[in-house]
Amino acid sequence: MRLSLFAGTTTCAALLSALAISQALRAETPAAPVTASAAAGDPNPEFDALLARLSAKADQYLDYALGFTCEESIVRSKYDPERGSFRRRDREVYDYLFERSSKSGRLGEIRDIIEENGKPVRRSTRYLDLEVPPSYAWSQMFAKENRGRFNFRPAGRVLKGYRLLAQIDFVGGAAVPGKEDIFGWSGRASVDSGTLNLHMIEAEPSGQSARIEAERLKYQRAFEIMGVPLASRPKSRTLNVRFSFDNKGLTYPTETMLVKSVYVRSAEMGLEEKIVLRYRAYRFFVTGAEQNNVASEPAAPDPNFSDETAPEQIERFPGEAPDPNQPR
Repeated sequence: MRLSLFAGTTTCAALLSALAISQALRAETPAAPVTASAAAGDPNPEFDALLARLSAKADQYLDYALGFTCEESIVRSKYDPERGSFRRRDREVYDYLFERSSKSGRLGEIRDIIEENGKPVRRSTRYLDLEVPPSYAWSQMFAKENRGRFNFRPAGRVLKGYRLLAQIDFVGGAAVPGKEDIFGWSGRASVDSGTLNLHMIEAEPSGQSARIEAERLKYQRAFEIMGVPLASRPKSRTLNVRFSFDNKGLTYPTETMLVKSVYVRSAEMGLEEKIVLRYRAYRFFVTGAEQNNVASEPAAPDPNFSDETAPEQIERFPGEAPDPNQPR
């Protein structure tokens, strides 16, 4: 009895000692850096200055957000993730623009469908739940009011296509990652070192890597019925946004690609769906005093008329049948 009591006392003393050592080590461990631009005690004035300039550029992007419309095409491609084979593809074409909410002041997308799988359709407004931020919304990532919602870190410079790009890693801190708000995404932004215009956004939902690893272990250890695990398979998404159209000192989105993958039997992520949004035929118009002198893109020529002959200048020989393509 005495031996058992002595052993229990020794064990308690050892546990208390280990707890004291753990608390001491935790107190000596320095806190993780929380600043957006540099670790504590190691300021980076050059990077802070760059973020300030990018904030001013974001204000310029915001001024022009309501000053354009364009054509948007959305191509959805489905794949068999187990076999890696193509299944089907759907394509829709929209007239696309931004509008500002009178209640919240936030920018929203307006889409009027004009074509579906190569066939014209009756124009109507459609609201799509793509679960990705509007492509142009990324221009506000460096805005002053969003500084506390991201953690920024310099990632060096790289030369791409005769263009020197400054790369910045970012981590969004939204409570629900991977939705319509840019704050729920993390990745890397590339901006032109000279103009500070956006060039490329590469992102994924914040915390996705850790989530996939936890879901993978859960899926592998899940109870099976008839060889089918009861746990859901891990899924991932990656997003790439290109800003390649230049107009009046700003770049505009030209392509957004969302890739969806799912965990397959071969213990890897298989391609499940790819959604590609392309923007073309930009038109610009004046929306306020700050956007004066914004030139509109020339309208596409009418294919029924040559450049040299306008409709008013067409001459016909006597008795010649009228061309059905020409207006009367």
